[in-house]
Amino acid sequence: MLFDLTIELPAPEIHYNAITSEFWISWTSQGTRIDVKLTDRKELRTLIRRALAAAAEQDREEAHALAGTGIG
Repeated sequence: MLFDLTIELPAPEIHYNAITSEFWISWTSQGTRIDVKLTDRKELRTLIRRALAAAAEQDREEAHALAGTGIG
């Protein structure tokens, strides 16, 4: 069973623990903190590439939406 628990969060903080070679990605919003541990650098690179691609797509959509308004 799949649940959609979509929560709007600010940009995460990314920390690296040199002792354990783990990356931690943390989001904090309204008294709630979500921590995700990544132990694989390849996994982190994939996550970052996907985030950058999604941000670029969002920028294109916003530019397209503003194109006819004379804003931007």
